Amino acid sequence: MRRWAMASPPKPKKAAPRAKRATKALDREKAIPVILAGVAAGKALDVVLKEDPTLPSPSTFWRWHMDDVKLRDNLARAREMGVEVHMDEALSIADTPMQGQIVTRKLDKDGNEYDEVRTEDMLGHRKLMIETRIKRAQMIAPRKYGPKLDVTSDGERIEMESTDVAVRLASIFAGIEKRRAGDGDDDAAG
Repeated sequence: MRRWAMASPPKPKKAAPRAKRATKALDREKAIPVILAGVAAGKALDVVLKEDPTLPSPSTFWRWHMDDVKLRDNLARAREMGVEVHMDEALSIADTPMQGQIVTRKLDKDGNEYDEVRTEDMLGHRKLMIETRIKRAQMIAPRKYGPKLDVTSDGERIEMESTDVAVRLASIFAGIEKRRAGDGDDDAAG
């Protein structure tokens, strides 16, 4: 009886030594504008951090982010600017065909395999690219790109005269004042 020995899996190659990451305060002042510019250009934060070995590691950046309110605000603003870049890209992707090859393996009449190659527009891939950008925009800027929800009128237009609006607002404010005045009475009675 013959036994088949399985070849051992190849040993993983050792990663090349990474350049030291910048962590000093001076480097931080240089790194943050570069990071924010990359995010504002529409790149993912992890991609920006990996592209340049002089930038901090993601864990260092997130530590900075947690400790610095100004950095949090600036990152949010940079992401919103990046959303605009993605929306422009989505329009460009929709307007520009992408040619690709579809390879199908077939058998000829003799049973031999051959590849049939067709070139056509990659509609599915383009659709995925556009939907990904739109969903990211909806998450980052929901007020601007999120779905418009009508939770009050079931799609019907609500019209009120300005005098009706004023009367309604006065009624709401009077109710608020009445509740405020009654809060002290409720506590004493309870």
